[in-house]
Amino acid sequence: MAYKKVSIAKGHGSPGAPKAKDPNIIILLARDILTMPARDGVKITTNITLKPGTVGIGLYLTPSSIKRNDNSEGDPDKEGWIQNVVGVHPGDSLEVNEFLEANLGEDFILITKECSTAASVKVHGSLCAPLKLTVEEQDDSEGVGKTLTWKSALRSNEKSVFYTGVIPTIAEYTGDTSSTDGL
Repeated sequence: MAYKKVSIAKGHGSPGAPKAKDPNIIILLARDILTMPARDGVKITTNITLKPGTVGIGLYLTPSSIKRNDNSEGDPDKEGWIQNVVGVHPGDSLEVNEFLEANLGEDFILITKECSTAASVKVHGSLCAPLKLTVEEQDDSEGVGKTLTWKSALRSNEKSVFYTGVIPTIAEYTGDTSSTDGL
């Protein structure tokens, strides 16, 4: 799709106010994706399809810790986008540690959502420019948790996209499921 120039107004209410995030993100392994829909600019309007027998993973992040942003970088004539999703998973459960050990070095696509009636759902990463995970763990007198950062491994010409397709099926939750509302 070719970009059509339009003038951009301020928006309604307080457009720059923080937006509450759904604490449950969806993690997809790039190798599990059967079809990734074509982008229409910064939108995807059809469904992401997973390979038969695979599911996504729901993961709780502390809502106030979630940051999703795209940063432009690069020398003149080489600019591109780095997509980022960061959040803190509280605690030190067996399940999160197994996930981290099993998926170090994997290529990821993430789906994040806002909490509102006009909530935006975004897809971060692509099959050609997946996200990579880094982890910083904390276990001290301040608290216990893991700061998880998914970041584009490569600069690309693609920003995170707005997604209106169906959210892929996710694996069943284990342990305390009180934070799974909305999934």
